[in-house]
Formats: sequence, C-alpha cells, structure tokens
Amino acid sequence: MPVSSKQAEPEVVERPRSLQTLRERKFEFRSLVPLDLRCCNRRQIRAYFENTYDVDEYLFSGLADEQYINKCPDRLRLPLIFYLGHTASVYVNKLVLAGLIDKRVNRHFETLFETGVDEMSWDDTENYRMGGSYKWPSVTEVLDYRHAVREMVFDLLDREPLDLPVLTGHPWWSLFMGMEHERIHLETSSVLFRQLPVRFLKRPENWKYAPLSMDEPAGPNEFVCVPSGKVTMGKPRKFPSYGWDNEYGNLDVDVPEFEANKYLVTNREFLEFVKEGGYQRQDLWTEEGWKWIKFRQATHPTFWVCDEGCQSGCGGDLASYSHCNLAREGQNGTAVENGTAVENGTAVENGTAVENGAAESNGAEERNLEHKFKYRAIFDVLEMPWDWPVVVNYHEAKAFCTWKGPQYRLPTEAEHHRMRGNVPPSEDPQCDPVYDADRLANINLKFGSSSPVNMYPPNPMGFHDTFGNVWEWCEDQFNGL
Repeated sequence: MPVSSKQAEPEVVERPRSLQTLRERKFEFRSLVPLDLRCCNRRQIRAYFENTYDVDEYLFSGLADEQYINKCPDRLRLPLIFYLGHTASVYVNKLVLAGLIDKRVNRHFETLFETGVDEMSWDDTENYRMGGSYKWPSVTEVLDYRHAVREMVFDLLDREPLDLPVLTGHPWWSLFMGMEHERIHLETSSVLFRQLPVRFLKRPENWKYAPLSMDEPAGPNEFVCVPSGKVTMGKPRKFPSYGWDNEYGNLDVDVPEFEANKYLVTNREFLEFVKEGGYQRQDLWTEEGWKWIKFRQATHPTFWVCDEGCQSGCGGDLASYSHCNLAREGQNGTAVENGTAVENGTAVENGTAVENGAAESNGAEERNLEHKFKYRAIFDVLEMPWDWPVVVNYHEAKAFCTWKGPQYRLPTEAEHHRMRGNVPPSEDPQCDPVYDADRLANINLKFGSSSPVNMYPPNPMGFHDTFGNVWEWCEDQFNGL
C-alpha cells in the first residue's frame, strides 16, 4: 500500500556527527511497506528511502559508546563500522553503474566499503580487515559520508525524470536495489548486535520487543494434514516491487499429501532436545553438522544464555568473550519481562529475586535445566520466552528432526507454499502479504524481536506464522528457478 502523496513536506535531517547525535534523534519504530512500482511518485520514494536509511541508523544508535563500533561480534564478519558505511556505498556504486549519477561521493569509501566477507564455510578464519592493526575511518567520517549519500539521493529524486513502471532494466531499479539491500542488512546487522556483550549496548528509545508469552500458553504443537495439490513458485517479471534475480522464474510442483506442525518449533520444544543430550550425540548430526559442533563447541542454541562460559564466536579482541556469563552480564545488562525493563541487573522470576545470575530459593535448591537458560535479544538479556520460535542454524534444525524420529524432516519449499494457502503468484501486489499493512503477523517491524507462536491466529490451512516472525529452514537447497 503506497504512502499517501498528500503527506507533509519531509523534514530536513540534520547532519549526525557522532553516535551520540544519533541517540538524540527521535526515530520512529516502523517500517513502511514496499512501494507499488507501477504508480509511485517521488514523494513516496523519498519517504521509503528515508525510512530505510533511518531504521538502519536507529539500530546503530543502540551502541552505548563509539568505541564499540570497531568491535567484531562474529569472527566471520567485519567490524560494525564496515556495515554502517557499506549500505551507503552500495547506493553510489549502483547508481553510477545505472548512469543516474556521474560523480562519486567518496571513491575511497566506495572501494573500502564495497564488499564484505565472502566466506565459503563456517570455519573460515578472520581476514586482515577484521581486527589487528587495520585502521578504519572514524565514526564522524562515516556518518558524514552517510549524510552526503543521503543528500545525493535527495538531489537525484528532485532532478531525474521518473518514468513508470520501474521494472528490471529501468535506471531507477538501482535505487530500489540500494534500499532493499539496506533492509537486508538491518536483519544481518541486528544479529551482529545480538552477539556483542550486552553491556556495550543500550536499547534505543521506542524499540519494542514482543510480549514473552500470551495469556494462554501455546499448548501442544499438533499436526495439520495438508492434502495433495499443485503449487506455482516464482515471481513474475512484471511484479511491481523490487526483486533479486533468484526470485524470478516459474516452476509448477505437484505436492503429495503431508502433515506438519501448526506452530513453529518453540524454545520449549527445543529444550527437550537439549535435555536429552542432543548436542552431545554424534548420531543425530550430519557429518558437516558434527564438524560444526566440534568447531563451535555448542551445547545449546546461540542466543540461549547460561552461566557456563560457552564459546560465543566473536572475533578480534572479543575472541575470548562469552555471553554465557549471567553473573557478569547481569550486572551491566537489562532484563525484560513481558515488555517491562527491570534495571540494575535484577529481575523477578516466579516471585523470587534474581540478582547477578544467582537465585535465592527456599532451601537453596539447584535450578533445573528449564531455569538455567535466559534469552539474548538484540539489546538485552530476557527471561526465556519459551513460546517464541527457537532460533537455530540448518545443522541444528536437521539434528532436531533426526532426534524426533525417522518420520520427521524439514518441509520442502513447495510444501511450505502449500502451508501458506497456495496463493498463486500474479502481477497484483496484494498477493504479497508484505503489502497488507493490517495483516496479523510479525512483519514490517511490528516488533524488534520474535513473538509468541500463538500470538496471531492460524491461516485457513491451520498454520501459524507462515509469514513473518522468523525465517524458516527448508529441506531442499535454495536455487534460482
């Protein structure tokens, strides 16, 4: 649903010179729906660009101090300052290639920030830009660059002829590529923030987490039978939103009858896998998955937090850091329960005060495994949201299915289309749920976190969260059609 063309004139954005300047800005926690590229106007494009640019900077305003922007939250990724500059540089590089601009903003930055880490495996070693003596530009220099790119895009929007529709091959396609690329990095950068020590962060004003649970728990994750049927996968070439090359094509698939759980697998369900030693049983893992287990020394999902000093996988001078240290993190972090922050490292759990990671209980009984874990969100350590979907990698998802039994596996992409209700692709944007601003789903920054699997009603097929909340692993390999 496009933004109304009758909105007020856009405000002039002051040049940010520091992360403190970003923290002082009043960001709005929202994401605009994509534009209909058959009928959008300059004002709507500018609003979508500003929303894209602002939400990215909103995330970076959550760093508690500028020194932390040069940290490496993941040994396979670059320091955070790279990603602040990278998303801006892509606009310039793509607009130059499209012939919409003939003058670069900063050639050095557009080379330095052009390409990230191109690792081919989870065990690649750090490259020279990740740490050590490599000198990155200052925060002020990168924020000045981002501001200059913002002004360049504004100038482009004011002067360049806009012929509709904007489809593949159109010069303006490059601008929309830059915007959708930056929105991808909002997701990937948020994961890097989750890997930083929580004491390096301060949740930005108005950033909203979903409730940890609903009034009623999710209950049993029952199976829903899906009758056999045909699905058509692929995005039509004339669909009026930006698309990546691997989205296009057309493939008809006959899908046999199958059954699938009505909910995403929750943290509570995955706890049973952990309790039964799933991370210690080689027979549950593929050959590559077991190599990953030994490499990472994993004993539970990455964003579960315990107090046993588990390896966190950070890079540079954070290589020895572990977020599985509730005593230390509790002193500097913030616990959040049902959306309410509890400061000073003290939370209340089942009526018992929990301070610095240790609970005072009658009889000083040892906590059972269910009470061992907390949950790392982007900016905070939370009480474990047992009804949120578990966040795991492909190896962990496959091992969980193997543990469940030989009749279990991940769904194929075609089966997932059947679970969605099999809405056939068309050239009408309304076939894409992201265009529905009122849709009952955790999409378009409804929350800055996952949400309970039973928060929204099931679709007509009987499944919850077939759109939104989290990405879902499929059994088959992802390829272009």
